[in-house]
Amino acid sequence: MIGTHRIGAPAFDELAAGQGDFAAVSALARAQESRRLLQVYAVVATARERLPGARTAHLTEALDLLAHLQRTAPDAARTVLTHPYTGAWAMRGLLRLRAPEFDPAAPDLDQLLGHLGSIAAAAALRADPEHGTPGRVELYTVGGWAHLPTLGRVRVAADPGRIALTGRQWSVGGRLISRRQFNRRCSASAAGLSATLSIEDLDPYRDVHRWQPTERLTAHQVSLLQRNFAFAWDQLAHSHRAYAAALPAALSTLVPVAAGPGVSLSSSSRHAFGGLALTPEVGPTTLAVTLVHEFQHNKLGAIQDITKLSARSAARYRAPWRLDPRPVGALLQGAYAHLGIADFWRARRHVVEGEEQDRAQAEFAVHRAHVGEAIRTLRGSGELTPDGERIVAGMAATAEPWWAEDVPADAARRAAERVRSGRRTWAERNGLAAGHEPADRVVDPNDTSGASGRTHNAR
Repeated sequence: MIGTHRIGAPAFDELAAGQGDFAAVSALARAQESRRLLQVYAVVATARERLPGARTAHLTEALDLLAHLQRTAPDAARTVLTHPYTGAWAMRGLLRLRAPEFDPAAPDLDQLLGHLGSIAAAAALRADPEHGTPGRVELYTVGGWAHLPTLGRVRVAADPGRIALTGRQWSVGGRLISRRQFNRRCSASAAGLSATLSIEDLDPYRDVHRWQPTERLTAHQVSLLQRNFAFAWDQLAHSHRAYAAALPAALSTLVPVAAGPGVSLSSSSRHAFGGLALTPEVGPTTLAVTLVHEFQHNKLGAIQDITKLSARSAARYRAPWRLDPRPVGALLQGAYAHLGIADFWRARRHVVEGEEQDRAQAEFAVHRAHVGEAIRTLRGSGELTPDGERIVAGMAATAEPWWAEDVPADAARRAAERVRSGRRTWAERNGLAAGHEPADRVVDPNDTSGASGRTHNAR
């Protein structure tokens, strides 16, 4: 159901501090569900305005089927409508339909809009896998495949047009499908906490992340990802329990993306709440910290959809983890994510030994410094709304005690050099004075002296 969503003060304060329990994160997810429904309705309404009725009748039928399923099988409808890449599809459709240069004759427009039939068919199959759709929906193929979000895809010889997908065999128009591919999953349980992520390597609208999605993973790649996910989840459940307990309320879907050997990539999208993209070959610890990182992005993005956190302006600021100047909203997003990363390494350094501990100590020191600098910059920007200021205050309250925690001298030295090197590289790239503070100092975020690191960038 579509409703008005607000975040209560206690939950907001928990989320602002970088955490938020399962109930608080579930409230964000419910708000995203309402947003998703509005987006889907908006696609149909806008298409009706801009296209002749003959080209939108199938959208009305698909929407009617979804409305029927929301009443009779709400869990099935919710699962498909809240799929992250249903959101990505809806946003792509709206951008196309509302573009000033909108072209109703574009050859791929009907295929794009026709994906709503796939969404409705997938929900119907989830609701009644024995009998499938209670009616007929129009499906379009992409590369000879009819896609069923959250389920997989079926191979068809030609564009099936108006068909009925029925039963566990996924028959089309009374003919059995010659080839089917199902979505796979990663699942894990540890210390009384469980999580499952769907591996989305089929959906045609999963390409909303910064990186190129892979083709369908091999069975060996899935097995390796499952093994690493189990080890990563064990780390989170035992040593980062606050994140692990709430993470399943937000993250549901993993999109594998391509990268060169030894390169680890990850990202989230504001248009795909619940999804994250990452390179599937990452080891357990990298996967664990990536889950925390992208969980933070998903949470703050959902908060930003409920309440405005910053103003829009041409001002750009230094983000210590990037080389390009960033607008204040992006800096806030990055700072919130890196707060989680710093907290991950802060806890990990107490549960590992040897080289792993040395690495964790240095990573904690680096990310603590980066978060501290970002908090100072955000506080000095003058661009935060009252709710944005509450978020930054919560982050600062979480990070403040970290500055009293000791880091071994060697790890602290290596971390300080990384921070200094990052400032120098950023200054060389952007032609600005290097640093917000003396080069041999790593600052406490509550020290408000010094410059804000603000620049103006016309891009």
